[in-house]
Amino acid sequence: MKNLLLRHYHLILLGIALLIALACALYLFQQSLGLQETLKGSNSTSKQEVNTALTASSNAVVAATHLKNPVLWKSNDNGSSPLVSRPYILRDGKLIDPMAGNEPLYPPVPNKWLIDHQLDYTDVNILDRDPKKKGFTVREEFLAGTDPNNADQFPPLYTKLNYAESDIRKSSYILEFVGIETNSAVDSNGITDTNKVTVEYQLRPAQSLPNPAKGNRPDTSTRAVMKGETIPGAPFLKLIDYQDKKKSINDTDYDVGELVLENTLTGEQHILVKKSTSREYKKTTIELVESVFFHYQLSGAPVEEIMVERGKTFNLSSFDKKHMETYKLVDFSKDGIRLNKDGENYTIKPSSSPAPIPILTPSAAPSL
Repeated sequence: MKNLLLRHYHLILLGIALLIALACALYLFQQSLGLQETLKGSNSTSKQEVNTALTASSNAVVAATHLKNPVLWKSNDNGSSPLVSRPYILRDGKLIDPMAGNEPLYPPVPNKWLIDHQLDYTDVNILDRDPKKKGFTVREEFLAGTDPNNADQFPPLYTKLNYAESDIRKSSYILEFVGIETNSAVDSNGITDTNKVTVEYQLRPAQSLPNPAKGNRPDTSTRAVMKGETIPGAPFLKLIDYQDKKKSINDTDYDVGELVLENTLTGEQHILVKKSTSREYKKTTIELVESVFFHYQLSGAPVEEIMVERGKTFNLSSFDKKHMETYKLVDFSKDGIRLNKDGENYTIKPSSSPAPIPILTPSAAPSL
């Protein structure tokens, strides 16, 4: 028997190996059947009970759920995605990361501001673009603190106004201080009342000026004015003071008293020296700024001409006319034109502009 086992030892081992392999195959087959039943059960359960939570212990159920709901890859705000880097800028042969460092690609706008507002910072002309066609560039929106991608936000429309000194309409007034007339009141008995003395200052226009005493017909007749009164025909000028002065020229004494006039619209003061026969005497020209031709131009739009008079209101609107702002022309000054909107004052400084507009002569009293 022992010899028989020794002679057939290899056959015995082969038989044992076959039995083990057969058992393993049977086991794996049974497991595969169980897995199929499990997957079928999970599918039917998910269809009948959509809101039922999946059990964390069932790897097969979790895997099936992921296959039905794949993860979507989305780009980040800076333009990057899981497999794509955010855009870099090639400048002077070097790649620049706009998110690194503090130096802006397009001064004065910070890189982060461009990224936060979803603007293409790879566009070298991005600051001159108008993404929403609002009439303002990206640079103007940044300076105004508005969002270039928000169609309902606008920088102040007055910033699109400009004018030149030649666009201002003025009226010139030349008044000569020719003398002083003192009048005393006399009672019914012919006695002069020294307490009722009136002083009138004689002003004569060198150019025709509307005369209220003659139906506002323009003429050059002398006007008598007392302190505190406005000048007939030029009601924006008020006589506020007189100073008696003398001056000796070539051993000749001259009366060079000074009459002080105030522009009631601007507060500006003008001094008229009493007319004399001296060659040193010069006429004083007083100018009143009455209106201006503004040039209004939104980016990408033609220029619009707007004539505005002092003290009048006017409207500015966007491309689509849905956004409108109302301003009032308050005053003209050496620093610029002052506008008012909702209690806030804004100053527009002069700039270059088309051909000059001639100065007008006062053919009628200015509107106040």
